[in-house]
Formats: sequence, structure tokens, C-alpha cells
Amino acid sequence: MTRRLMGWLTVLVAILALGGRVASAESMDRTQVFQEASRFFQEASRAQDQTQSAELYRKAMIRFEKLVQDGVSNGKLYYNLGNTYFRLHDLGRAILNYRRALAYLPDDDNLRQNLRFAERQQPDRIEPQQETMIAKALLFWHYDFSARFRLILLAMANGTLWGVLAIALYRRKMPWAPVLAASLLVLMMSGSLAYDRFWRQAKGVIVAVEAVARKGDGAAYELSFSEPLHAGLTFSLVEKRGEWLYIELGDGRRCWVPSESAEMI
Repeated sequence: MTRRLMGWLTVLVAILALGGRVASAESMDRTQVFQEASRFFQEASRAQDQTQSAELYRKAMIRFEKLVQDGVSNGKLYYNLGNTYFRLHDLGRAILNYRRALAYLPDDDNLRQNLRFAERQQPDRIEPQQETMIAKALLFWHYDFSARFRLILLAMANGTLWGVLAIALYRRKMPWAPVLAASLLVLMMSGSLAYDRFWRQAKGVIVAVEAVARKGDGAAYELSFSEPLHAGLTFSLVEKRGEWLYIELGDGRRCWVPSESAEMI
């Protein structure tokens, strides 16, 4: 019995060791791919010949995309991929990846600057609704602070609240000002995070050069607008039906576009 148990333990240790070596090899392989992509990008930025530069950018893009397809997900990767697509004049995927990077690097000024510059190249002029602008001004912490930072604020406010209550219980005197301030901050941050988790609409970006918007989920329906939507336009997803997406633009107008013409952030 003891020999059999020792045999199984030996097999288990061997499997774990092999799994560790495989994971380590995969990590090294991904690091190598990222380094190759970064090298091609740097070479492309220094190349004098435009054809050679474009080919090097494509090589960098292929390697960055390979990492994404392999499950790698971080702000630096999406930021580099956005820069690469922008240099390849693929405005839709540049903005898409800049926005993906923003979820990981909300306080990166260079990223925000690149995103704003790219969005200024987008030809569709969609004016946001006045209600949306007012909401963004009043609820600035929800729109300007990252989810991670809001979570940190929630934890700090919650800890402060319970700490003050414990001190008040010991001293038998309630300091209402810090209690109310901490309670308000807890409500603000928890409500903001709950909205993101349960009610916030998914966002996407038009990546096709042009996407024909229609009034229904089929090519037989009438056009929603006289002009097509263009690459780089950000939208909110209302519904997905088959091969069509029902989207809402920043000004509140809604339409259907083929799912192949867009990607979700």
C-alpha cells in the first residue's frame, strides 16, 4: 500500500514539474514574441523607405495579435498594438486597441493623448447628448476614475467608516461629519462599481472602412443614414441578433450594422 502511494506521489510530482516547465516555456515564448514585435516596430519607425516600413509594421502587428489570440491581455500590449495599427492607417483597430489599453492604463497621459489624436481623425461628427454631457460632469468620478481606483477608494472609505464607528463606540460620542463623509463615499463608489458590473452597456468600435447602417437586421431594410459609418466610431451595443448588431451612437440614434464591421472593446 505504501509503495503504491509513493508511486502515485512520484507520478504526481513528475506531472507538476512537467506542467511547470511547459508554463515556463510558454512564458519565455510569449516574451520572445513580444520582443520581436517591439523590435520590428522600432525598425519600422526608423526605416526611410515607406514600403519597407509598412512591411515591418505588419510583422509587428502579426506578433502582437498572436499574443492577444494566445490569451495575453494587458495595457502595454494593447497600447503597442494600437500604435502599430495607427501607423498602418487602420484607424478603427487603432482606436479599438487604445480603448482596450485604457481599461488597464486609465492614468496614462500618453495613451489618452494618442487616443484623442486618433479620434480627431475619425470623420463622423457625432455630438453627444446634452444629458450625457451633464451626467459626465456631475458624476465625474464614475467616468474619470478607473474601476481599480474606485475600488481602492471604496475600500479606504469602508475601512475609515468602520474605524470611526469603533472609536465612537469606545468614546460613546458620534463624530457625524467623518461618518457622513465616509458613508457618502462608500455609496458613491459602490453604486458606480455596481453600475459597471450589472447595467453598463458594452462598447464597440467600427473597424470596417465603411459600415452601412440600416433600420433592421438585414440587407433588405432601408438605410438609417444617407452616409455610411466610418472606421473608428465608438458605439454602445444594445442587442446582437445573428450577424447583426443593434447599436446606439453617442447622440442617441440607433441603427443596425453587420457584426463583421465592428469589434467589441
